[in-house]
Amino acid sequence: MMRTGDWVRKIMIHGRRAILLFCLAGLFSVWPLYALDRASLTFYLPCDGDLHPAIAPANTEVKLTEFTLPSRGSFKAQADEDPRYLNPADKSPRQLEFVPGRRGQALKVSDNPTRFKVYSYPCVQYVARECFARKEGTIAVWLKPVGWSGEPQHYFIAVTADNCTMRFYTYPGNTYVWLDGPDRYTMVSGGDWHGWKDGEWAFLAFTYKPGRQCFYINGQLMMKSTDGLIEPEFINTGLIEISEGDHVIDDLMIFDQPLSPAEITALYRANSPEKE
Repeated sequence: MMRTGDWVRKIMIHGRRAILLFCLAGLFSVWPLYALDRASLTFYLPCDGDLHPAIAPANTEVKLTEFTLPSRGSFKAQADEDPRYLNPADKSPRQLEFVPGRRGQALKVSDNPTRFKVYSYPCVQYVARECFARKEGTIAVWLKPVGWSGEPQHYFIAVTADNCTMRFYTYPGNTYVWLDGPDRYTMVSGGDWHGWKDGEWAFLAFTYKPGRQCFYINGQLMMKSTDGLIEPEFINTGLIEISEGDHVIDDLMIFDQPLSPAEITALYRANSPEKE
């Protein structure tokens, strides 16, 4: 059972519908009060002292493994020329530890200075194809930098579909969702957001469906893309991976539908450190 204050304990079942009520019972009230269809939350990793998700398909596998490359995408030439990209000098496992989180605990990962940061060795990987709808969804996560603040090129999480990998990362002075396909890539940008500060949490969310992709930071829409998209398609592959890189991660969520701007804002406000 999750301890009081954990996000999952805000789940209430009402007949055939399950509603996420964004309030922390007995401690504070959330305004505005929004509700989401609980059935759309298909993966939830609270990082509360355990690498196993609290919500996930029954057959989800958890691994510490090499970053999976469905294709080398925009890095093919570099990977062919420089062995560091796929074969670092130091292959020792990166340190994973549970530290105080926003509530409860969170997962702290460390960097491998001998490895190119796009890839990760090993990373925490979730084989969870069944949590993804075929062509639409939402990826959301809380992150906190450790010792780098606004410095460039840090990778956080990646989600791999059949035809591309979606990477959350910052470089330099900007934060992106980068969709890397077999022969090209596209980026959905966080604009000139310079909010990364050591010890401070930020909430990233990416929604996608055919013809539209949106990137949010701390509940605010940063960019909406409708042209020239690489559109993820989940038929055979559905991987969720936490990259090495000197950061703390908490409350990683996958929804099988694109949340609306109001829902993203509600999700942020209900769990914002300002509410604690």
